[in-house]
Amino acid sequence: MREVLVRHIETLSPTVRGLTLTCADGGSLSYEPGQWVNLELGVGGKRDKRAYSIASAPDPAAPGSFEIAVTRVDEGSVSRALHALPEGSAVAIDGPHGFFTREGAAKPPAWFVGTGTGVAPLRAMLQAELEGAKGAAGPALGLLLGVRNEDEILYRAEFEALAAKHPRFSFHVTLSRPSAAWQGMTGYVQTQLPKLLDLQARPHVYVCGLSRMVSGVRKVLKEDLGYDRRSIHSERYD
Repeated sequence: MREVLVRHIETLSPTVRGLTLTCADGGSLSYEPGQWVNLELGVGGKRDKRAYSIASAPDPAAPGSFEIAVTRVDEGSVSRALHALPEGSAVAIDGPHGFFTREGAAKPPAWFVGTGTGVAPLRAMLQAELEGAKGAAGPALGLLLGVRNEDEILYRAEFEALAAKHPRFSFHVTLSRPSAAWQGMTGYVQTQLPKLLDLQARPHVYVCGLSRMVSGVRKVLKEDLGYDRRSIHSERYD
């Protein structure tokens, strides 16, 4: 286990808190975009831990810092404790873990599909490919984010700015419980994804969220669109 400090707190939505964590020993954390860590802290007189995907790409200017997104779950003791932490608090981590990554130098075109905080590891991958000097060059990328309503569109301003800056990146949102004023896509990601994919290019698809959504997307890709399973990469939160 390794101690990290809560350096910054941001409200991402009414139920999601963004935490910027930094290694307390001043060292670096080496990880690949898409990986996750276990966070451990004291809850109710005992130690408890939960897994959280890293929501930011490695930053050479701050090699010991990384971000996570935490949804407050009323019955979740760890999430409630993390939402109550003030800046400067210490928690323990182990990791990074996981193989949900974009490996290799020659990365193919890709679509990233997430619901809720499932967008966290996808954001890390997109930051790694779009930010910096090499952001303008590379394959076509798309992000489809599914949430219930407008207030829950995580990192909306950032993704919209990236789409405006990089013609090779497109950002799409579908809402399952939209307001009357919403003029964008509605329904579930597995319904909207086939309308967005360039089937001739056969982009790889990276999917992250709850099991029901991940299974639904995988089924559509394989059974309806004839995708090879090797082009589908997924991680489930439950």
